[in-house]
Amino acid sequence: MIEKFSPAISVIIPMYNAEKYLPVCLESILAQTFTDFELLVVDDCSTDSSYAIAESYLERFGGRLKIISLPQNTGSGAVPRNVGLDLSRGKYVYFMDADDFLLDTALETFFDYAENYQADVVCLEKAFECCAEPVPEDFTHEISLIPPRFDVNAPTLETDDIDERVEKFLKLSIGHTPWLKFIRRNLLVDNEIKFPAMRISEDIVWTFKLFCYAKRWLRVPDTVYVYRSSNDSMMGRKRPPQGEIKFWLNPLITGIDCLDEFMNGFDLFNRSDNLRLRVLNFFAKIQLDFMAGAFKILDIHEIYKITLEEVSKSKGDHSALIAYLLLMTNVYRQDLRAKGNT
Repeated sequence: MIEKFSPAISVIIPMYNAEKYLPVCLESILAQTFTDFELLVVDDCSTDSSYAIAESYLERFGGRLKIISLPQNTGSGAVPRNVGLDLSRGKYVYFMDADDFLLDTALETFFDYAENYQADVVCLEKAFECCAEPVPEDFTHEISLIPPRFDVNAPTLETDDIDERVEKFLKLSIGHTPWLKFIRRNLLVDNEIKFPAMRISEDIVWTFKLFCYAKRWLRVPDTVYVYRSSNDSMMGRKRPPQGEIKFWLNPLITGIDCLDEFMNGFDLFNRSDNLRLRVLNFFAKIQLDFMAGAFKILDIHEIYKITLEEVSKSKGDHSALIAYLLLMTNVYRQDLRAKGNT
C-alpha cells in the first residue's frame, strides 16, 4: 500500500492573471530552507499565461506542486483559498498571494515558532513592501500592519480572554491580511473557519472568527514576507461613484450577516448586544469609509436606488443588516436633533 504524502505545511495560493509576478513568487517558495511542504495553486480562470507558468514548475517541485482549476471565475481570493484548504493535507496552512514572495527562511521561521510555542496561529506584525515592478534586490522598506502601540519586539502569546481579544480586534491590533497568519490546519477544519464568498473584506470576517477560536495566538516581530503594492489591485482600481458604492455594498451586505450569524454561537455576544453592535459597526464603518467619496458626489435618491438594487440581488433575508441599518439611522437622527437640526 502506498503511503499518502502528509507534509508539515500546505502553502495555498489563489491565482488570477498573475503572469508578471508568479515566477518570482514560485521561485521564492522553491528557495525555502524548509522543504517539507506542498504547494496548492488554485487558478480562478486566468485569461493570461498564469496557468502555463505554474505548469512549467511542476517538475521542479518534485511532486509537491498541485494546480487546481476552478470551473468559473469567482472574483476574489475567498473561494480559491477555501478550495485549497479542502484539498490540503499539511499540519499547518499558509495562505499567500501570487504577486508577493517570501524570504528563503519564511516557512522555517513559521514552523519553528508554531512547534516551539504549540501555537494555533503564528501572526506576523510586519512585512517588507516594494512596488510591483521592478523587484528590488534589497528590501529596506518595512511596513507595520498594526498600530505602533501594539507592536511586539519578541514572540508574545496573545491573551486567551475572549473579551480582551475582541477589544483588541476593534482597536485594529490584529492585521486582517491572510498572509500574516500561519495556522494549525485542524483549527480551521474543526471549527469550519472559511472565507465568506465576498468580493473584498472577507479577510476581516475570517480573521475575527480565527481570533475568537484560536487558543494560542503567537505574535512575532520577524519580517519574512514581501508585499508588492500595485494600483491595479481591486482596492486600488479607479471606479465611477456608482461603481464604488456597488463594489463596497457587496461586503457590507454579506459581511454583516456572516458576522451576526457567527456571533450567535458565542455566549459573550448573546449576553451583550452592545458588544455585538460594536463589532458590526466596526466592520460596516470600514466599508462605508471607502464609499465616502461617492456619497459626496451622488444624490441621496441615487444612493438609495443603488443600495436597494444591490440588497435585492443578494441572497438571504438580511435581518441582521436591516436591524443594524435601522438602529444606525435612529442614532444618526438623534445626533442631528442634539445638534439642533431637524
